Amino acid sequence: MSRRLMTTILVAVGAVIAGLFVLPTTAATAAPDARPRAVMAKAQKPFFAGCRKSGKFNEHRFDFDVDAVLGGRCVSSRVKGVKLISSYSGHMPTASKALDVMVNMKGSCRAGRTTGNVVARYFMKNAKQHHVRYLIWKNSYWSSDRGPTKWRHWRHGMAGGSCTTRHFDHVHVAFK
Repeated sequence: MSRRLMTTILVAVGAVIAGLFVLPTTAATAAPDARPRAVMAKAQKPFFAGCRKSGKFNEHRFDFDVDAVLGGRCVSSRVKGVKLISSYSGHMPTASKALDVMVNMKGSCRAGRTTGNVVARYFMKNAKQHHVRYLIWKNSYWSSDRGPTKWRHWRHGMAGGSCTTRHFDHVHVAFK
């Protein structure tokens, strides 16, 4: 295959891939206006009083769902010791509906456990207000559909992996 033909193919493939990631103009302009109004409207409810923006949570990194925005604001405002709140592409169920509440940035499986327990209890106790779908903490899984907010109702997870993959340094919160 000639160099010229290869370049043409690569340019064409690049154009097709780039076209897949371009949003229509109407979608790009409608979403930023809708979410802040929805967040402001829900934040007016008494339960969310005192839930403020925090430097620990970049709520503009993804087009976070209203529940994720308020969940991040509330947990960073109400729980001491939260280090960082984030998400990433490919997060479950989606980046916009999931948060990782980091309680340990040292790479240790033990540091931050008390704070993580408080974060997990906060979201279990307030699952209805925050529309929590499930939590993962300390290699265990809790679903809001299971009901009781007791530690004994958690299912235990995998045997191997790092502190991060087994959720010993952060609480994973998924929203409905």
